[in-house]
Amino acid sequence: MRPAAVGLILIAALVAAGSSVRGLLSTTVVQILSLAILAGLVEWSRPNCYWRALNLLAVAIVGLPVLQLLPLVSVLAPPEYDILGLDLPHTLALTASWERTAEALLFVLPPTILFLVLSRFSEDDFNRLLPFFYLGFLANIVFGLVQFAARSGAELSPGFLPYLASAGFFANANHFASLMFVGIPLVIYQFGAVRRPLLSLVAVIVIVMASFATRSVAGVFLSVGCALVSYALVLRIKIHWRLLLVATAVAGMVVLSFNPGNVLEIRADDPLDRTSIWRNTLTAIGAYLPLGSGLGTFDLVYPGFEAASDIRTSFINHAHNEYLELLLEGGIAAGVLMLAYLVLLLLAMWRLPKSQLRNAAFCGISFLLIHSAVEYPLRNLSLALVFSVLNAIVFSTNVAVSRARQR
Repeated sequence: MRPAAVGLILIAALVAAGSSVRGLLSTTVVQILSLAILAGLVEWSRPNCYWRALNLLAVAIVGLPVLQLLPLVSVLAPPEYDILGLDLPHTLALTASWERTAEALLFVLPPTILFLVLSRFSEDDFNRLLPFFYLGFLANIVFGLVQFAARSGAELSPGFLPYLASAGFFANANHFASLMFVGIPLVIYQFGAVRRPLLSLVAVIVIVMASFATRSVAGVFLSVGCALVSYALVLRIKIHWRLLLVATAVAGMVVLSFNPGNVLEIRADDPLDRTSIWRNTLTAIGAYLPLGSGLGTFDLVYPGFEAASDIRTSFINHAHNEYLELLLEGGIAAGVLMLAYLVLLLLAMWRLPKSQLRNAAFCGISFLLIHSAVEYPLRNLSLALVFSVLNAIVFSTNVAVSRARQR
């Protein structure tokens, strides 16, 4: 029952919550629906299967926006906190916008509660949940390919969505590409589980073609790289083949690093030049340390740090680097939480029992984190929920245990 309920939430998110624009009706409905269903699925009487440190991390993630909403400005914030001349609510909160940070709190609640629900799952439960993900994943692939085939100057978008779907059910083609490479290791795992690993090549080729159809160059290269690494880590193959696949992926990354212009849009004359955005964001981070500007407030504070030469026709709504954006909005506390999460992630892969499912989830997480250095996929609710599922698999002490008991 619980895997099916969680699976329906995943499908709803993958079909109706594919935009990172705040305030959309479809995203709000999925958020409220997720909170209503997930709150009733947590079995508090049943012990979870995670390290206690993860409970503290989950509390801290939710606690950061809560802290920023408290009336602590007069105590903690310096008088020059409104350096940009913004109408900061000094009597209300540690944020440049109470409404934006409240929205950020609502955004992080569903993935966090989902993580708590999944903390009671066994490996068999996760395997019953995956078919729901595959269904939403396949729906996006099919619709994405239909859009590519039917493209004739006008975008093909479902009428029930309050945003224009440019790739699959996603408003941003790069986020659609993120879903594609996240699904690759899970698809390889599934074919390996039924002992048909060679057939996975057909599925992976179709997924890469779907990424290519979005014209997301970074998404295509990440999909190919994720496929190479996933075959090395998920399937049971000889060590020299593993090393060859990983070496090929690393070599591809090195080659791309010498010509990043076409992949990362690092071009001085481009309105979305990443280096200019990152440079301005770093300046803003220094101005708002140690408290941050408030979660969800990037586009409010960023314009004050743009040089006249950097102002273009495009509106910069995100830093295109999730780590810099979180440091700006969350300050030192956000940096500590990110570092703590990365340490726990590596410890889990090192200390917990080896499992093909865990390796597949780790591949998906790793490439999402890599993509987050040049994009903002985790600002998308559907990808945030998938990210929560992948983390639940990696950190679960039940994964690989149930299979050992069956043997």
